[in-house]
Amino acid sequence: MTNDNTGADNQSGKNSGSSSQQSDDSAAAESSLTIDQALASAARLFSNRRFAEAEQLYRRILQVDAENPVALHLLGLIAFEARQPEAAIKLIRAAVGNAPDYFGAHNNLGNILRDQGRLEEALACYRQATQIKPDYFEAFNNLGTTCYLMGNPEEAADNFRKAVSLNPGFAAAYNNLGNVLNELNNTSEAVTCYRQAIDRQNDFIEAYYNLAAARKSLGQLDEAVSTLHRALAIKPDHADLHNLLGTTLQKVGRMDEAVSHYRQAISLQPDLAVAHSNLGNAQELLGNLEAAADSYRRALDIQPGFAEAAGSLGSVLLSLGRLDEGLAMEQRGFGVIHFDSVSGVAIDPGMPEQP
Repeated sequence: MTNDNTGADNQSGKNSGSSSQQSDDSAAAESSLTIDQALASAARLFSNRRFAEAEQLYRRILQVDAENPVALHLLGLIAFEARQPEAAIKLIRAAVGNAPDYFGAHNNLGNILRDQGRLEEALACYRQATQIKPDYFEAFNNLGTTCYLMGNPEEAADNFRKAVSLNPGFAAAYNNLGNVLNELNNTSEAVTCYRQAIDRQNDFIEAYYNLAAARKSLGQLDEAVSTLHRALAIKPDHADLHNLLGTTLQKVGRMDEAVSHYRQAISLQPDLAVAHSNLGNAQELLGNLEAAADSYRRALDIQPGFAEAAGSLGSVLLSLGRLDEGLAMEQRGFGVIHFDSVSGVAIDPGMPEQP
């Protein structure tokens, strides 16, 4: 291998999804390739997730050019894939130290730091990437996500808006913007964002789910049902979609259909506690109290801290005449109400709700 590299680069370091290469790529480091040629061979291996072979080649490049930023960057990403985040951070920091304008490495360093919960450091990396490359829409999207995680939804929304202004086809950023707007109680605009995400990626299941949930919260129940049917036509084995469709159908009084979708959700994901609880609620409304109690119990078996299921089970048991058990369970879920002539009404909460 000869050292005549004058600027071969890989800014994103992302899996390009290209087709498999011939097995002789793995032997490229043994030939008289230039560094440019070796980097290209290693990139092909990397993009096809042949990480062990790519690692060998990047290490041989570094034997010739110890400060090569591309090799350091991609070797860092391989270390991260191997669940060695500290090694990955060290390697990519070395890459940007040798090439301060390497915006793709700054962005990927931010991704790794964010994954490790080091949000302030990640934020600094993304900001550095966008300062170097002001039209770097992926980094603005990452900035938005990090701001949201840090409890700054308004700043997150600004960054997601910047991302979609730079790339109007960026479906993920529209979905992310919708989520933040929904949290900021701007649900109508969130609906528009989710629709834009779907327009740009018509199989974007998460955006369909979010759109349906937003429409449901706005009382647009028929539209929510239609959205969920469209999503299930694309992905019929998605338990959360079935569960949400069940709750939406229940709101419009289509109880038998709701029960059917709760059951489908459970058949697809037997440990989906919320679907068992929702099935219990539907059975309770239909007057099937023993079946309702069984469903609530199953929800609590899966998620013992599920306060709503515990309280609802208590109410059903009281209706069935099981007073002691029902009161205990209702208090466990909903808490106990006390009245004091001085302090007034107070509620001792039941179990803390678990996610």
